[in-house]
Amino acid sequence: MKRSNENENDFRSKNNKKKRKIIDKEELIEKFLCSNFYIDKTLLIKDFIEEKSSIIRVIAPSGYGKTVNLNMLRYFFEMNYKDENNNENKKFFEKLNIAKETKDGESYIDLYQGKFPVVYINFDVILLEESFDETIENFKSFIQSLYNKYNIIIDNNIKIYEKEMIKKILDLNVNINNLVVSISILCKYLYNTFKKKIILLIDNYDSLILNSLNTTYFDKLYSFHQKLLTNIFENDSYIFKSFITDMDYLLQNGFIEKSIPKLSYFKMLKKEYINNRDIIWTLFIKCGYLIIADNDNIISNNKKLKIRNKEIKEFIKIKFSNWKNKFYKYFKYSEIIDLFIKNYDEEKIQEFLENSINKENYSPNEDLNNWYALIYSLLSLNNEYVIVTKNKYDEKNNIRELLYVHKDYLDRLNNNCDNNNNSNSNNSNESNKKNDQFNPYLSEIFYITINVVPEENRIKEGCIQALDDNEKFLFNGLELKNIYNKIIKFGISVYGNKCGVIYEINYGNKFKRKEMATKVYCGENYDDLYEKGYYFIDKTRMINKLIEKGNAVYLITRPRRFGKSLNLKMIQNFFEKHTKGDSKGNDVFDGLEVSKDRKNMRECHKYPVIYLNFKDNESKTYESAIMYLKSKISSQFKYQREKIDFKKLDTSDQKLWNKIENEEEDMNKLNESIHFLCQCLIEKKFYKRKCIVLIDEYDKILINSFENGYYEMFIGIVRSFFSNIFKGNEYLYFGIITGCLGLELKTFYSGLNNIHEHTLLSDHLFYDCYGFTESELKKFLSHFEIPLEEEDKIQKEYNGYSCGYGNRIIKNLYNPYSIMKFISNNKNKKDDHLFKNYWFSSWSDNILNKIIKENEFSFKKDFLSLLYGNVIIVEIKEILTLKKNYLKDEVWTVLLHSGYITLSDKEGYKQNIKEMDDQIVKLLQTKLKESLKNEIKDDNYINNFINGLFNKDIDTINSNLNDYLTCLSQYHLFANEKDYENVYQVLLMQIFIFCKIYGLNAEKNNGSGRYDFGFPNRNKKKEYILIEVKTCKSENCDDNLLHKECENAINQIIEKKYKMKHEKNGYSSFIIYGITFWKKTCRIEMKINNNDIKGPSESLKE
Repeated sequence: MKRSNENENDFRSKNNKKKRKIIDKEELIEKFLCSNFYIDKTLLIKDFIEEKSSIIRVIAPSGYGKTVNLNMLRYFFEMNYKDENNNENKKFFEKLNIAKETKDGESYIDLYQGKFPVVYINFDVILLEESFDETIENFKSFIQSLYNKYNIIIDNNIKIYEKEMIKKILDLNVNINNLVVSISILCKYLYNTFKKKIILLIDNYDSLILNSLNTTYFDKLYSFHQKLLTNIFENDSYIFKSFITDMDYLLQNGFIEKSIPKLSYFKMLKKEYINNRDIIWTLFIKCGYLIIADNDNIISNNKKLKIRNKEIKEFIKIKFSNWKNKFYKYFKYSEIIDLFIKNYDEEKIQEFLENSINKENYSPNEDLNNWYALIYSLLSLNNEYVIVTKNKYDEKNNIRELLYVHKDYLDRLNNNCDNNNNSNSNNSNESNKKNDQFNPYLSEIFYITINVVPEENRIKEGCIQALDDNEKFLFNGLELKNIYNKIIKFGISVYGNKCGVIYEINYGNKFKRKEMATKVYCGENYDDLYEKGYYFIDKTRMINKLIEKGNAVYLITRPRRFGKSLNLKMIQNFFEKHTKGDSKGNDVFDGLEVSKDRKNMRECHKYPVIYLNFKDNESKTYESAIMYLKSKISSQFKYQREKIDFKKLDTSDQKLWNKIENEEEDMNKLNESIHFLCQCLIEKKFYKRKCIVLIDEYDKILINSFENGYYEMFIGIVRSFFSNIFKGNEYLYFGIITGCLGLELKTFYSGLNNIHEHTLLSDHLFYDCYGFTESELKKFLSHFEIPLEEEDKIQKEYNGYSCGYGNRIIKNLYNPYSIMKFISNNKNKKDDHLFKNYWFSSWSDNILNKIIKENEFSFKKDFLSLLYGNVIIVEIKEILTLKKNYLKDEVWTVLLHSGYITLSDKEGYKQNIKEMDDQIVKLLQTKLKESLKNEIKDDNYINNFINGLFNKDIDTINSNLNDYLTCLSQYHLFANEKDYENVYQVLLMQIFIFCKIYGLNAEKNNGSGRYDFGFPNRNKKKEYILIEVKTCKSENCDDNLLHKECENAINQIIEKKYKMKHEKNGYSSFIIYGITFWKKTCRIEMKINNNDIKGPSESLKE
């Protein structure tokens, strides 16, 4: 059974943040029994279905909508008993919130609406009479009307006993024993008739008891009521879901109840009896220190105890002060208390409590008191903290609660801790006076809830229930969330001599994370961000997603300097359990996105995390690479040794651990080392949660081995190493592998189904976790007072990345490193901001060098076309193998994952290219010039050729382009393309890259065809240059043939109206060039507007 305290937001989906719909349709109001209008609460239906408990109990005062919600549930689930296919109530829900909810691709309405038999019982309609017998007669009529609703047909399919019972009920010929089973008989009948489980809704279940409190037959009616409900739920196999509402009519007091045995003989004071805590309470009473409190409301044999008066309270403080200090100092209890207040160590708290609890003669009731006393006694030893207990004994039978607060924050409770509390010090008032100087950002309180469970295997469940109890954090009439910024809550569940501990972090209603500094961080260590006060963008949403998805292995590839390492350190910082007795790092995530869901904070600092970073690998040989790998693994073993009690490991495990740590292991043990480390950490119960493995820059060791010639020897080691970590590792919670390229990694995991690849090509999960989004950029600029007018220029310089997300593309992602460096260099400037190529200057990209240099990619027409805004369609390879000669599709893969090209739809492509132009083109100019530098005698030819085009100097154009052709080898011109025309188009593209022609269009559709090149004349406004390229196909091409092809090229531009679109754009003058190539010579002719065609003054010479 799940029990919940309902308020106006109860059972709303946790992800639902939409405003509630107010519906005033009279028919809906009448159906759901609303007073005046209906507030859409239909998301209760989803929570009701998804709740794992089959029985749900809701406690709320009258008027809180319990009956309305039950009627809503009734009309949603109830089937048409006459015609199952005729769904009459569906119309009421089609425009409500539940209509938008889906499960496994189907709507909740289609899955559940009108699908179940529903039994609705409202005990409030049963009238109480003067006597018990008269009231039972009313109950008989109530049951009869309930049966009549279903038009029960007694046929041969019903068991004889049930048939007799139904007939008796319909005839009102039943005794009280028949009534006890009446509702369960009805449920079974409906279950057997329709072959569907029942939805049982019980409203005002306690009204019979509450209304009969002052009657003479209360005991009889109470007994009947209990038997009736017990009979319903003792065998609930026919019930799909039950929803019980009531008010908590019986408050069981038992906060400090103690069994007080009589001191009948002196032997009871011997040591073996003193171990029984109850005798100690008896002695306190006999000596006059304690008195028995008012016990009028106690329904038990225990007694409530309290200190006699304030004078005795002060005496006890002084009397036991030395004793407490001795325990605190010499018995290392300070270290145990630090487990609560500093590093929140669940495992060690559990270990201490289980080792300390009195393990003899326990019972479920006394169990809770003993555990509570142990925790209270422990925490009371610290004089810097105060224990605050409940002023009223209003705790439930199976639960105990207390607060633990630093004295500097005690006055926030408005002196409510004066009564029945242990202040632990005589200086609390003095300390409170200093409270104004205490850091307001750190005001925190510890809330400890202890409950008892009926079975040992339900201890973890009990911890969660303890955490979920009192979600409003009401204590002694105060709302703790209005008083404290941070509430660390421990849920402790006990059974016998076993316990479990889980903590979570909650934040006050007025909590505000302290303002970030104006220091910019460009590094990769997440600890530095908070400790040294740097500004950073909150990317903790990635942690939310990891918690939600759970067990999996993620391969995440992004370009360099894109936040991969920083995010991994963030993940390590969040999940990794602290083992030192200090509070360092406890507030790193306060107020960030991950902390907004308190259940996320149940995962904070709970896990063993194994982190490997291969970024610094510079191994030149296979042998040095193996030593590097051993060194990295050794460092991790040394790191983890500091976190555990190494002596608890078996001798054989210690021996192997030492060999790995000393780098003495053989290759087999090296490959299995991280798996072995996980096994040691979990099997020996150093941690109760599984391991997280993070590997950063995994591809660095592969790329380095490729560049240094030992890749084929090394790849097998790496494959085996990764496979042992992530394939079939039962000690693994989740793993993350990051790098720039997806180098064969998928082949490491044959048969592994839970590896998830997240790349720029496709990432439905972490698409907004890497790179800065538009909104994040605006926030960044605002914080550092960079004028928003600069945003357009920043977009052009540093934007242009996109990420595939299903069928969509997430655009406008900014390179974080470039933005950080830009802010760092310009944060104090109001204008004249410095824009630099930070990304390129931060790395030497050997992969790109090899691609351009060894594969002659600078001569690929589609690549050069890409740089000028033309949309090209390419195939991206899922698996990339390092090799010397890449196929074209493999080159696109490298360029995409390295961040040199990006995804785009056709509409956004040109804008993306413009935004990346200043970075990409500058780089490629350098690379292309390097690839051709040995062939070019004088690059003045290129500049003169371009100037001639703008100046309409036909002789200069001809002479310089011909001279440039003589510099190129036959290989460059003819080795890569069968279509010679394409070769020369690529040649001209290269020239335009060198000179960065503004506004150039390549192979642009216009008129009735597509011209080769076009761009505005920079020397004259409203004048446009169009170029068409031809080649002479003859084996012996002379000047006359070249002339004819030039004329054909010019006439093609005119006849196909290539200038039409540009005329519409306001260009009034046109220069048309026809260029014809033949081997290492060319001829260019020109036509200006309607003038005649003009050729060079000298004929082509051999």
